[in-house]
Amino acid sequence: MKRFIDAGPIQRRVFSLLKRFRISDQNFLIMVAVIVGMVVGVGAYLFEKMLEYSTFFFWQFLPDLLGAHPLLAILTPALGALLLAPFLILFPKNASRDGVLATIEAVALQNGVMRWSNSVLRMCMSAITLGSGGSAGSNGPIIQIGSSLASGVGQLLRVAGNRLRVVVACGAAAGVASIFNAPIAGVLFALEVVLGEFNVHSFSPIVIASVVATAISRTISKTGNVLDVLPYSLHSPWEILLYAFMGVVAGLVAVLFIRTMAFMEHFFRNRVPIQKYLKPALGGLLVGALGFFFPQVLGYSYEPFIQAIYGQVDLRMMGLLVVLKILATALTLGSGGSGGILSPSLFLGAVLGSACGELFMKFLPGIVVTPGAYGVVGMGAMLGAVVQAPMTAIIMVFEMTSVYAVILPMMTACIVATLVQKGILQGSIYTLGLARSGLDIDAGREMGILLSLKVKDVMRCDHVKVAAHAPYHVVLGHCLAHGGDYLYMVDENDNLEGVIAFSDLKEFVFEEGFKDLVLAKDLANDNPVYVTPEESLASSLNKFSNIDVEQLPVVEVLDHSLRLRGVITRSHLLNAYRQEMIKRQLIQDREGAV
Repeated sequence: MKRFIDAGPIQRRVFSLLKRFRISDQNFLIMVAVIVGMVVGVGAYLFEKMLEYSTFFFWQFLPDLLGAHPLLAILTPALGALLLAPFLILFPKNASRDGVLATIEAVALQNGVMRWSNSVLRMCMSAITLGSGGSAGSNGPIIQIGSSLASGVGQLLRVAGNRLRVVVACGAAAGVASIFNAPIAGVLFALEVVLGEFNVHSFSPIVIASVVATAISRTISKTGNVLDVLPYSLHSPWEILLYAFMGVVAGLVAVLFIRTMAFMEHFFRNRVPIQKYLKPALGGLLVGALGFFFPQVLGYSYEPFIQAIYGQVDLRMMGLLVVLKILATALTLGSGGSGGILSPSLFLGAVLGSACGELFMKFLPGIVVTPGAYGVVGMGAMLGAVVQAPMTAIIMVFEMTSVYAVILPMMTACIVATLVQKGILQGSIYTLGLARSGLDIDAGREMGILLSLKVKDVMRCDHVKVAAHAPYHVVLGHCLAHGGDYLYMVDENDNLEGVIAFSDLKEFVFEEGFKDLVLAKDLANDNPVYVTPEESLASSLNKFSNIDVEQLPVVEVLDHSLRLRGVITRSHLLNAYRQEMIKRQLIQDREGAV
């Protein structure tokens, strides 16, 4: 209990009670989970209200104020995106991060430490984006909102280390559960996607947080099933093969969706020559142009794909909507808008599945009689493939629709779609997004530690420098005097020009007649492998492995020059890793003593 001596009055009172009543660590975590579930449940309700008011403002109040001109429908998403500019200017880092990616990164690399203020930021930005017609979902934001609030509660109560990771996962589960009215799916999402692991220690708190948040949501909002669909059934056993085929198609469309998202993100970041805070407005303008002709792609409403499931949308239109929804979502999020990808995935799956159902019924009328069932199953197949979490997708769609009869086809299509996507892309939309940022979450806890440490944390400045015109005997003298294996050839401004290894000098040891003719530039490798101070130790370790050396130069890249700042050795890198492992283990051991 010594680590709580400096806590504030609230923390001291809480932990005094824990000590007095001898509450175990697990029971304390469950108590925190109850608090998190209540806080996130209320937060989700507030977020839903913000979405309602934002939608009213952009699509009812403004048209009444300015007049219902047809061009207003095109400009509204751009206007909403333009209102994001102050957030992107004032909070450039936090405002531009995807909610789920930020949560996964915080859990994997920062032991669950997040700013609770990010929840307010995400609420405002997402309400503006979605309310003005941006093509995204409310799920991604609520996951970050829930996780940030949970992290804030955990830090207030001095929860740290691995337990704080569990608390943050509780917040994510509570967010999913409250927004989808799906407590089991919330639990599975937290375990499959956020934590990436399953253990008894984390399972109970996550379940409790999810249940409490769902109870709060149902009490305040008085909601039932998120989607009301017909009670479909499996008409013929042969349909399982059709559902499997649809799973293949869903997996391929998921690949298209993920690649389009990545392309559009790269395009807006590197190819659009305008200020970052203006890019969402450009994306919003393009989305508004699409929405003018096809309003189904705007916003986050479930109504368009419910119509597809009920057979109220033409087959050709459904095929077109799949393409346009992918494009609209990529434009919204790739340009910097705020929203999630779970709802667009459900949209794509429902429309794609319904289109497949219509085609199957047209050519196999004796086997397929309810094409809408394929729309319901398609939601799960697409979601499972996009996020690589088939169990979450299966249970989420079941809880949203209460259509139990399609569980068997759902399992078949989800697994097939997930395998197809994974066979092509080797990751989910989240892990691939993190990989583009240089973070490999799939590599595990050990790689997470290496990713969290920077070269500047372990670099040394005891390197030996030599000029390019230095003769052989001077180079050899430096090596013998300093006992190092490497010399670094630099110019007058300390810019790295090459690396000389001690082994390179052996060739000339017995060449008495030529040694005076050999200069440092003749010995140096003028294309050296280097690292930068801000580079992670994980990246550095890969470079050590690729070229099999014991030391690398650390340089600062300035225009076309490499300013030498120090060196990093393999032994110092591994020692820093071991020390960090010991430190984190000590923190967890102290937590277990509470």
